[in-house]
Amino acid sequence: MTERRSPVFLREATGLVRGFTTNDAIILAIGAIIGPTWVPIFASEWYLFPGVNVAGSFFFAGILSLVMGFYYCFITSVMPRSGAGGYVPLSRVIHPVVGMAFSFLFVIANILNLGFIANVMLTVGVSGPLGSYATLTNNSWLQNVATLIGTPTWGFILGTVVIILIGLIMIAGTSLIRVMNRIAIIVGTAGFVVIISVLLLTTQPQFQTAFNNFAGANAYQNIIATAHSSGWSVPSDWLTPTLLSIPLSWFAFLGAFYNTYWAGEVREIKKSMFVSVIISILYSTIFFAIVAFMMVQSFGFDFLSSIGYLFNAQPAQYTLSVPPWVNTFVAMMNSSPILNAILIASFIAWGYFLIISYFLIASRHFLAWSFDRTFPSVLANVSERFHTPVVSIIVTSVIAWVALIFYSFLPTILGAVNLAFLFIVAFMLDGLAGIALPWVKKNLFESAPALAKKKVAGIPLISILGAANILILVFLFVASVYNPGIAGPLGIGTELTVVVCLLIGALTYVGMKYYNAKRGLDLSLVFKEIPPE
Repeated sequence: MTERRSPVFLREATGLVRGFTTNDAIILAIGAIIGPTWVPIFASEWYLFPGVNVAGSFFFAGILSLVMGFYYCFITSVMPRSGAGGYVPLSRVIHPVVGMAFSFLFVIANILNLGFIANVMLTVGVSGPLGSYATLTNNSWLQNVATLIGTPTWGFILGTVVIILIGLIMIAGTSLIRVMNRIAIIVGTAGFVVIISVLLLTTQPQFQTAFNNFAGANAYQNIIATAHSSGWSVPSDWLTPTLLSIPLSWFAFLGAFYNTYWAGEVREIKKSMFVSVIISILYSTIFFAIVAFMMVQSFGFDFLSSIGYLFNAQPAQYTLSVPPWVNTFVAMMNSSPILNAILIASFIAWGYFLIISYFLIASRHFLAWSFDRTFPSVLANVSERFHTPVVSIIVTSVIAWVALIFYSFLPTILGAVNLAFLFIVAFMLDGLAGIALPWVKKNLFESAPALAKKKVAGIPLISILGAANILILVFLFVASVYNPGIAGPLGIGTELTVVVCLLIGALTYVGMKYYNAKRGLDLSLVFKEIPPE
């Protein structure tokens, strides 16, 4: 296998440019991890795993993410192209059918999640904290706004605006994305500073008073009493629930290696991948652990676990108008419009990062497939002015917008598709490429970083990490199946979606191979080479 230009590809160059620096890669990696999903994950930890040490759980999940992150860095340094995280390595080292099947499932999961996040980043991220602030300040107008934003109609309207605006940013290209990312990371970090500062300055008695002022006399004490009278109890053992909670905590790190999927647009790829993956995981682990520890100190362990229990298991007894999330509680602790505005803007900023990541992943996979002639060639069109795959971005936007319609008005339909399982299965076989690389593609293996070629018991480290990657994902899958609280239930809707997506991806390759053969092109030749840049 060589990296020479070949007529078997759609053209001699993708038209993309390496516009992202190492700093950009770090910002994108942090943003892909910190997205607003960590907030409800926190609220679930104390309820799902009674006695859990949430800070410890995130520490262990961070270690697992580092192991997986190193693997993705190694395999991407060998094949630094669009779709490099899974599609390119699997299709070149294992088989094109495997690469197409699992990358297709991955792309569908990302686009559906794009529609979902576009819906909740404003309805949940703005409505909850704004409602808390409005109640605290007795501002009926703001309370009406918070209620209105939380309705399905406004969720759809605001989600549509989000998809259009971020889609236009994607089309405009790297330069604008870099500027917007820097603004978003500043706003997002400012929100972190507010959260940590408020937690640091809040004692449990102070929070009890603020909470009771918000929810009614003795509401804090009543929540604990109601939970315990309903059968809620917390064991003294903390280690077992902490270990059992690691799979749930891992979901907060899901975007740690997303950078590898648009590796074809990052400069100094080997350095950038390692630095961005490691720094983003360390940054997120430290932040999650600190917030979890300080929440216990400020709000009280018994309260957090009790309110989580009522919210998730006894909704009829949950009387608050807002969810039991850290940004909601922080909003209760202050009446400063500036601080609360920063909190809300921060949530939006992190949501923006997730959507940017989903746009990049989906549109770059469309481009990579088309470039390999396994998808319609129009999706590989790249603007000469912006150096972006405009058609692929538009297609991504339209599919995400359709998903938004379902999430807004028909949530029971797409709600039956558990995206967490789609992601787990989509990642599950990525490690096969690393396992097989030293023996199947020896010349490519020689281009791997020296550390990746180091042998342990005669086996190259990249192969060991590839196997570890698969084992971790199998463990996550099994743990999630046996404890539906981790990722939600694995129902028939999810199972059918996984099977159908895998079949569509595989059959797409088979169909395009037959189509190209009639035109005199052997598609298997494409996958004997790394795509040109």
